[in-house]
Amino acid sequence: MTTELTLIGYGIEGAWNVPLLRDAAEMSGASLLFAQGEPPSGGTAEADGSSPQIDELWGRFDRVVACEAIPASRSVYEYPAPRGQLGVIVGNELAGIPRQMLKKADQVVSIPMFGKGMSSVNVAVAAAIVLYALQRDLGRKRLRTSALTHRDVDVLVLSPPDPNELGSLFRSAWAFGWQRVFLADPQGTWFSRDRSTVLAGRAAARREVNPLVIAPHDQLDLREYARIVLCDGRRQGTPVSRFSLPGRDKTLLVYGDGAWPCSVSAPVEQVFVDHAAAEVPACFRHAGSILLSVISQLLRRGRHG
Repeated sequence: MTTELTLIGYGIEGAWNVPLLRDAAEMSGASLLFAQGEPPSGGTAEADGSSPQIDELWGRFDRVVACEAIPASRSVYEYPAPRGQLGVIVGNELAGIPRQMLKKADQVVSIPMFGKGMSSVNVAVAAAIVLYALQRDLGRKRLRTSALTHRDVDVLVLSPPDPNELGSLFRSAWAFGWQRVFLADPQGTWFSRDRSTVLAGRAAARREVNPLVIAPHDQLDLREYARIVLCDGRRQGTPVSRFSLPGRDKTLLVYGDGAWPCSVSAPVEQVFVDHAAAEVPACFRHAGSILLSVISQLLRRGRHG
């Protein structure tokens, strides 16, 4: 018996999150519902109304999982995916999921986060990560922890396509334990003089609470790295769900498409985010955030310091 996933959006803030949630669902072959009716063209992505409408959804599923970072939640990486029809609720980034709904859920799960001052990632990113972990049943497989820490794994982002996508990825990078990310930015997606570009990227990154250092790629010294792990969008190499880090080798994790900004001498290992629907192209923030979240689970505790 397999797990059939349905993503349920409740009280979603901002119509811009609707297509992102749809992308997150499609990546994992999940259905998508919005509690209390179809999302409107603006404002919040739920229609006016009260909670009974979501109660009507409850009977459709064998189990319902709510995604919320509360003390009683269980890491999605430690939660074996139940078989049958599984509803997965994500809620408003600020208000969260109402307490009565959390009590009614069969399980509350969360994504482990380690960045001080950052209690959440973008709701669609959270949905993509949770659906990926459940669809690949990482809670039952149990990822193998390496001896490496975040200090041993640097991140280089290549040729980001859009300031909103990049900013959201930077939000994830800090939340998942990195203090610094290197960036090759030939299109001026982040290192820009255009005010609208700058504001869009900084807002998506939540720079008011996100002190992640964004360093130009030319500050990299590739001689430091014994190994390079590349995730460039091609479905080649080792699936991320089966990937393991080496024991003690200094590693550079490279994410994104585009030409390498410098020559490489260290061995390169290809990985890919093995979302279930291979025909669905994952958006930049989703695939990159899944990658960073999984890699953070492979690292030994001792993050941010």
